[in-house]
This record gives sequence, structure tokens and C-alpha cells, in this order.
Amino acid sequence: MIVAVAGARDRAAFAEGTASFLNFFLSQPARKVLFDASGAHAALESGIAIELAEACCRQMPACRVAIVAREMDCAFSRIWRRALSITGHEAYLFEDVGAAEAWLRSEADEDTLYVA
Repeated sequence: MIVAVAGARDRAAFAEGTASFLNFFLSQPARKVLFDASGAHAALESGIAIELAEACCRQMPACRVAIVAREMDCAFSRIWRRALSITGHEAYLFEDVGAAEAWLRSEADEDTLYVA
């Protein structure tokens, strides 16, 4: 499954996007997600973004998520990685879509060093 978000992600965008995602995600069997957040940024207080991301992740069955970020220290992508990790999901950050896809196809866990 591929999910892409772009632009300013304010409270309304978070609410609409997570509701749409969960509605689709929970209705199908795929449990690997390529989350392309390379064009997105949080446009709200970090604490609120963390709270909203964690709320979404708690509703998801265990899955593996490759997050594509515009850069490794992007706050928006790191918020989602943290939320996924603390709610029992396997999540990893990438700057390259090809590397993210390869990780999703592999059996490597999040602690495996991956060099593409």
C-alpha cells in the first residue's frame, strides 16, 4: 500500500487524512505501507502532531511502514516514526523511495543497517 501526503499538515489535514487512511487500511489485508511524506510538513504544535499521530497508529493492526522523508531530520516524518514505533509497529525512515521499497520487500527488521 502506498500513502502520499504533501503540503502543510494542520489539524484538519491530519483528521481528514488519517480518517481516510484508516477507513481504507482496515478494510484490506495489506500490512506493509510505503508512506511518502517527502513533500509534507507539520503545520501545528509538535505535541498536538504527536498526539494525533499516536491516536492513528493505535487504531492500526501491527504493520511495517517505510517512511520516505525529504531528509532524515524532518520533524513530520520523525513524529510518525516515533508514533508507529511506540504503538507496536515496525517503522523506518528513508530518503530514497527505492530503498524504502526494498526494505518493505525484505525480512530485515528495523535494527538492520540498510545501505542502498
